[in-house]
Amino acid sequence: MAKLSEEEIKRRSKELSEGWKIEGQKLKKEFKFTDFKASVDFLKRIQPVADSINHHPDVCIYYNKVIIELTTHDEGGITNMDFDLALKIDSLSKVS
Repeated sequence: MAKLSEEEIKRRSKELSEGWKIEGQKLKKEFKFTDFKASVDFLKRIQPVADSINHHPDVCIYYNKVIIELTTHDEGGITNMDFDLALKIDSLSKVS
């Protein structure tokens, strides 16, 4: 999985839902939930998906807010794998 060029990142960014940002060499999005339990439940939905593709997000939980950062550390930046996982995370955020 090769690091994407700026042009490729801009092209793939159009596939993502609102809220995703490019910050340096990371994709980043903040998700808001009703409470801490809902935030943790969201992370529990992400975990098996991330494990299945062996690609794990950096995550920070603040009560009802979950911040997800995606980068491919081995490649030193954003790859297609990060975009693919971002799309899956978006779909998981819609599950109640």
